[in-house]
Amino acid sequence: MQADKDVAEAPALDFRIDRKRPVTDQVYDALKAAIISVRLPPRASVSENRICGQFGVSRTPVRNAIIRLVEDELIEVFPQQGSFVAPIKLSNIKDSHFIRRSLELAVLDEAARIWTPALTAQSQAIIMSQKAALANDDIEQFHRDDERFHHNFSVSAGLEGVWSAIRGAKARIDRLHRLAAIEGRLPKVIEEHVAVLDALAAGRAIEARAALSYHLDRILDLQGVLVERHKTYFAD
Repeated sequence: MQADKDVAEAPALDFRIDRKRPVTDQVYDALKAAIISVRLPPRASVSENRICGQFGVSRTPVRNAIIRLVEDELIEVFPQQGSFVAPIKLSNIKDSHFIRRSLELAVLDEAARIWTPALTAQSQAIIMSQKAALANDDIEQFHRDDERFHHNFSVSAGLEGVWSAIRGAKARIDRLHRLAAIEGRLPKVIEEHVAVLDALAAGRAIEARAALSYHLDRILDLQGVLVERHKTYFAD
């Protein structure tokens, strides 16, 4: 197996340790963000030694972070060869999407029962931030706001624990969303968020559910195009 790009060469991993937080969590978060944002492409080498040197940390937290990323299916370890960013596995996309979709629609149903004008205002503020990020070509902020928009349903419904499960499934397909962004999807994402929120604000729970279902399913509709245009990111 050959690495396309070594982790030490990736400027996206410019990183400063906060000594007030667990080091393993910080290394994990930094590597995960770099992988999901495709700043670290599939099959890139993830060298423990170089990460230790770059971040100024010992091997133990780096190794523990890599173990967690292996469990997330974002890194693969090959004996005698090393650790590498995992490709997007086509065989896992359907299952991960099913988990995310099922849980998030169920959460929305709960949130719709107690939805208030104040919750509408919170979501509107997130959408406004997304619009500003798109206008400023701040793609990282756009995706942070995207996660906030979806997370807000779990917070509103009092189901923060469910969000952890949603986020886990979402992480396995987030790179598809990043590739879709390259293909110009982001303005449509905002339109679809607005459709969900408008239905919720109007008390039309069934319409909100249908709008969210359409929004989540769009990535599967785009999958064929993304695979064709970004073949090196995928594996069976």
